[in-house]
Amino acid sequence: MKRFFQPAVPDPSKRAKGSGDDPTGLGGTAKGLGDNDKRSDPRSFVTWNANSLLGRLRKQPDKDALFEYLREKDLPDVICVQETWLPAAAPNRRGTLKDDTKAAREDAALIHLCLRQKPLSAYRPYWSCADVKRAGCAVLVKKDVDVVSVRRSLTASNGANGDVAHDEGRVLLLEFRSFVLLNTYAQNNGWTQESFAKRRRWDAEVHAFIAGNTAGATPRPRFDDSDLNATSRRFKPLMWTGDLNVCHKEIDVTHPRFFATQKPEGRKGKPPPETPTDPGDCGQPGFTRNERTRFERLVTAHALVDAYRRQRGDVKDAMTWMGHPGVVAVGKYRGMGMRLDYFFVETELANRVEVCEQATDGMGLAAMAERPASAFFGSDHCAVYLRLKDVPLDGAHDGGDGSGKSDGEGATTPTVGT
Repeated sequence: MKRFFQPAVPDPSKRAKGSGDDPTGLGGTAKGLGDNDKRSDPRSFVTWNANSLLGRLRKQPDKDALFEYLREKDLPDVICVQETWLPAAAPNRRGTLKDDTKAAREDAALIHLCLRQKPLSAYRPYWSCADVKRAGCAVLVKKDVDVVSVRRSLTASNGANGDVAHDEGRVLLLEFRSFVLLNTYAQNNGWTQESFAKRRRWDAEVHAFIAGNTAGATPRPRFDDSDLNATSRRFKPLMWTGDLNVCHKEIDVTHPRFFATQKPEGRKGKPPPETPTDPGDCGQPGFTRNERTRFERLVTAHALVDAYRRQRGDVKDAMTWMGHPGVVAVGKYRGMGMRLDYFFVETELANRVEVCEQATDGMGLAAMAERPASAFFGSDHCAVYLRLKDVPLDGAHDGGDGSGKSDGEGATTPTVGT
C-alpha cells in the first residue's frame, strides 16, 4: 500500500546501509559530528532497564522520578537503557524508530517530544531496535561528547538481509577516543532447551567479541597508533554495562535456595516445559549453574572487573531487580531480588573508577521490595551509576599504568561454555 503519511521525525542524515536516525550510520564513523569544543570522552554513566521506555515516559510520575534522578547525578554524560520496546523502522534500519503506522508514529512522536524537553534535550540518542515491540537498547550521549563510531551487533553479520545489527536490538557498541562502551540487554536463559541454546550462543558471541581476534565477530576498536600496522594496534579498553541477565555470585540474589530450585510453570492452560535434562540448566533463569559458570569463565578470561563490587565489596542485599510487589500471578517473587545490572571494566578503566553505586544503596530489602519510584522510576530494575576520575587515558601509548602494556592482548582465551 502506498504510504501517504510523513514520518513523525524525518531522518536528517544521509542513511548508510542499516543506519539509524543518528549521523553515525550502522557501524560507521561519527568523526566530524562535533565542533572543536567537543569533549573527547565521557566520565559519568547510568545504566537502567526501563521495562519499556515508552511506558515509563508516558507515565508522568515515572518520568518525573527519572528526570529528578538524572538531575541529582548532574546529568550523566551517557545514559544506557535496555528494554526500550521501540520497534525498528525495518530489518535494515534497526537504528531508526518505526513510524509507518498511526500507532507507531504516535509512539515515536512521544519519544522525540521527550528528547526535546529538559533534561533529555542535552543528549543525542542512539537506538538499537528489534523488529517487533520488545527488547531493544538505547544510549543517550551528551551532545558535547564526541562519538567515534557506533555498531549494533557483536557479530560481523547478523540478520536475514545481511545488515550488521542484532535482530532483537540487544547490542549498542559506542567507541570513544580512549575506550569502548558496550551496552547490552542479554538474552534471557528461559526455561526451554531452545532458550538455553540461545543463551549459550549469546555468551559465546560476547566472549568472541571481547577476545577481539575471533573470525566472525565484530572487530574490537583499536587505538590509532600511526607507527603500527592495523593488527598490531592495541585494543581500546572496554566498559561493558547493561542488564546482563545473570547473577555473578550467590551474594547477588536475596534467596539463593529459592532461586536455585525454581521450576517452570505452565501458562494459559498449557503444561510447563519439561524439566531440563542437564541439572546445570535447572533453576531460575539468571541463576542456573551453567549460566553462572560460563559468566565466571568469561569475566576471568578477560580480566573484567565488577566496578560495583570493587567499590562496595561483599555488601549484602545489593539488588538491581525486584519481584513485583502486588500482582498475584507473580506474587511469589515479592521481596525477592537479583543483581542483574552491572558495569564491568577492563583494568585500565577499573583504575579510573571513582564512584559506582546503585539507586537502591542503603534502602534495605523491605524498602526495595516496594520498588520505590526514586530508584526504579516505574520499572522492575533500578538505575546504576558510575563515574570515572578526571584523569586522561593516553590510549595511544599507555596501558593505564604507564607501562605501555595491554592486559589480555595476545593471551590465550579459553572456551566459554558448559
